[in-house]
Amino acid sequence: MEMGTASATRRRVPRAARVLAVLAVVCAAPALAWVVVVGGSFIDGPLVLGSLATAVPLFTRDAATFRTACLATGWAVLVLSALGFLFGLFALTPAGIVLLTAGSRSHPGPRRLPLLVGGLVSATALGLAGWVIGQSWVAPYFREPDAYLATVREGSPLLGLGPRPAEIRGDGSGLGHGATDVSLAETGGVPGGRLIVVFDPRTPAADLAVLRQRIVGLPGVGDVRLCDPPTHNCR
Repeated sequence: MEMGTASATRRRVPRAARVLAVLAVVCAAPALAWVVVVGGSFIDGPLVLGSLATAVPLFTRDAATFRTACLATGWAVLVLSALGFLFGLFALTPAGIVLLTAGSRSHPGPRRLPLLVGGLVSATALGLAGWVIGQSWVAPYFREPDAYLATVREGSPLLGLGPRPAEIRGDGSGLGHGATDVSLAETGGVPGGRLIVVFDPRTPAADLAVLRQRIVGLPGVGDVRLCDPPTHNCR
């Protein structure tokens, strides 16, 4: 009787449950990618920790240990994502849900609902992650420049504390010729500033040439160049 109980306890993990556990790790991968590519904030540590924790159940061999690891890790990841939901830890929520479905699917007997829920959550999460990555990291390489970037030298009247000159109104009306937005910002510790002039991508080349000359003619402005979207040197 004891041998039968032991063999039941050491039952192999169902393949479907293993697949769900792997999908949980894949769902957490975009969070790691975000840390590597963007990073630099206080949520980097929790994102990395939560992402790596999703792989813990894959190191178990029997169904009972696997189920315990999935449930414990899944709930821990969900709690972590809930605590930091507003700061970006929501990226771990799908992985936590899929881990719970993997633990449920490891029970004896056919259980189709966990597999269905886990697959649906994984497909939705990975689809959204793919869309975000495509829009943020891939699409810029196929986007035409839509702004001029210029250096504003120290001492330029454009950098004064008074009202902005009419030429650099925020809506671009002071420059015209396709300009839709004008922003003036500091250059991060370097004396002077930078001027960003966004224009309508449908603006004719002749108007863009005039717009560039108008920017060059502003006091203290130099090094006027097109913004190259893939290098993110404008916005």
